[in-house]
Amino acid sequence: MEPHVLLRLALEEAVALRRLNRFVVEASTPLGTLRLHTRNTGRLVDLIYPGSTLLYAPRERGRTRGVIVAVRVGEEAAAIIDPATQAAAFEEAWARGLVGWLRGWRASARETRYRGSRIDYAIEGPGGWGLLELKSAVYLSREGLCMYPDTVSERGRRHVEALAEAARSGLRAVIAFVAAHPLCTGFRPCCEVDPQLCTLLREAREAGVEVYATKMHLRRGEIILDTDSLPVRLE
Repeated sequence: MEPHVLLRLALEEAVALRRLNRFVVEASTPLGTLRLHTRNTGRLVDLIYPGSTLLYAPRERGRTRGVIVAVRVGEEAAAIIDPATQAAAFEEAWARGLVGWLRGWRASARETRYRGSRIDYAIEGPGGWGLLELKSAVYLSREGLCMYPDTVSERGRRHVEALAEAARSGLRAVIAFVAAHPLCTGFRPCCEVDPQLCTLLREAREAGVEVYATKMHLRRGEIILDTDSLPVRLE
C-alpha cells in the first residue's frame, strides 16, 4: 500500500542522559536538564540510552516536563515508542478505512473486560462481535524485525490467553502489533525474552486468533502508515 500521513505532531527535541526508572528519563534540552515521562514500560535499551535523541510533547505542569513520543533513528525518521500515540494513529488509520482487515468493523467499546483481562477494544462487524488488542512492537532484531516483548510480560500472556478463549467461544479475536520502527521489515515475538508468551501466541493462532502487524513511523513530525499488514513470523 502507499504510505499515508495519519497525524501531525509538534514535538521538541532532547538528548537522553539516563533512565531514572520505568517512567522517567533525564534529558538535556535547550531549557536545561529536564525529566521526561515515558508511558512505555518496556526496557527500550536499544532506543533510550545516553546520547539518543528523544522527541517529546512538552507540558507546563507536573513532575515531568513532557511525554516522550519517539526516538530518532537516523537523521529524519524516528521510532514511535508512546503506546497512546501509537493507538491514536492506529485509530485514525482504522477510521479512514486504511486497515484492510478491519473494514466493516467498528470499536463498540474501549478497555473492555473479558475473562479477567482488560482488552483494548470490543469490536462489532458483519460477523458479529469480537475483541482487539494492540501491542507496541519497537524492539528491533538483528535481522530487522520488530519484536514484542522486550521484557517478560505477564500482562501480555494474560491478554493472549483471553483472546484464545474468545476465539474458542466463537468470537472474532485479533491481536495487532504496532511495528512502529522505521527500519523493521516484519514482526516476530521475542522468544528469547519471553518463551512462554511466544508459545501462547502460537497456540492462540491455532485456536483462531488473528495475528497482524501494522507498520508506522514518525518522519519530520508526521506519523506515516507504511502498511496495515506487515509480514508476521511466529515459527
